[in-house]
Amino acid sequence: MIIDFTGTISSSKQFDKFGDDVTALIRSSNDKVFVIVDKGNGFKKAEPFIVSDHINLTGTNPLVGPNDPCGERFPAVQNIYLTDKANGISVGIAAGLKPGYAPSVKDLELLRTFGCEVCCYNLVPAMIIAAHAHKQVVGLVVPDGVDAGPIASKLV
Repeated sequence: MIIDFTGTISSSKQFDKFGDDVTALIRSSNDKVFVIVDKGNGFKKAEPFIVSDHINLTGTNPLVGPNDPCGERFPAVQNIYLTDKANGISVGIAAGLKPGYAPSVKDLELLRTFGCEVCCYNLVPAMIIAAHAHKQVVGLVVPDGVDAGPIASKLV
């Protein structure tokens, strides 16, 4: 299943931002793998990016509150991201930022010292819910204005 936060993939489940509706969808789905497509910024090159890992700088965790029976309270997140279908698309680490935070040039320089090559807002909390529900994720981050449809369809 494709979850699209860019609004460019008509054959996907589209959302403006991560929220309870995304959480419910992931938890209730029988799919074992989700392609999660998010807009990003801070790209070295303005081209799509496959996420292999992330640093959660959102300041939140979507697993607060009562535990859902779909998984453990503190899920392991190693090996959740799938990168085997990258097919020439750059692969690396994303920084999950608090929605609305626009990183400065200094922020981006600092994030790059930690290995982050792109910033995004919705992928990280969605991946945490996927890990909680024992799912895997292909994380695709694209620059604003890029039609992610042709790329995402190759990743399913």
